[in-house]
Amino acid sequence: MSAAQLPVAAVIGSPIQQSLSPAIFRAAFAEAGHDWGYIGIEVGIETIRQTVSEAIAKNFIGLSVTMPLKEAIIDSLDEVDPVAQTLRAVNSVRINNGHTYGFNTDGDGCCDALIAQGHVTISGAHAIVLGAGGTARSVALALVRRGASVRMMNRSLNNVERAIELIRSHPESNTGEIDIGDQDALGDASIIVNCTSVGMATTGISPINVEKIRHDAVVMDAVYQPLHTELLQTATARGCTVVDGLWMLIYQAMRQYEAWCGTVPDVSVMRTAAKQELSRREQ
Repeated sequence: MSAAQLPVAAVIGSPIQQSLSPAIFRAAFAEAGHDWGYIGIEVGIETIRQTVSEAIAKNFIGLSVTMPLKEAIIDSLDEVDPVAQTLRAVNSVRINNGHTYGFNTDGDGCCDALIAQGHVTISGAHAIVLGAGGTARSVALALVRRGASVRMMNRSLNNVERAIELIRSHPESNTGEIDIGDQDALGDASIIVNCTSVGMATTGISPINVEKIRHDAVVMDAVYQPLHTELLQTATARGCTVVDGLWMLIYQAMRQYEAWCGTVPDVSVMRTAAKQELSRREQ
């Protein structure tokens, strides 16, 4: 990286080498004509406060935050937006004149991808969210805030009950509905989002039986390795519209970029860079 491309932002977490963020944001910066750098920094929970201070000192415009720091970073920030506060998860930090502001783009990035690539109308839709972890909670809350009726499905009833309780605690949760779902709810859903790890780095495994879903449903899988998971392949064969997990990753990154730079990046450029990086790693 040249002196002219000194980093202005970074992704932090551990392990960090698998992150696609450097490829995505470097491409977005270059497309916008910014001679800026973006790096990955290996950071553990015990050094998070120091890392935030160093980012401020180096005049970074922002940080992308990944595991295991999404909750731990909150106490090191000046301000956290209500969604991230409810979720107890920050995946992005904007830095402006030394002031740090934490927010979470996972859920809204998912909704953006569903709208732009799946051509859905979220308000009034019946949606299924598979899983009860951090990503599932972010997605479910975003769908509820946009007026969807959401059912969460998970192997652990206790975990899904806790997730729903957390989502209902957000002030805007009354915009839509949230409750526990079961296999019977699959047939009513026009939107299905897999937020579990089922299908990651494997073949032939799907988190649901797609024969139970509507032919006109829009199915998204948050998994992007492989890009065409068993869920998406079988949903396509059934006639469904599918949206892969890389689109979700790109649209949540788009929102981070917009918060840092004040402009909307070209998502096609970001996606191309991500796919090229994935291909490079497979060689």
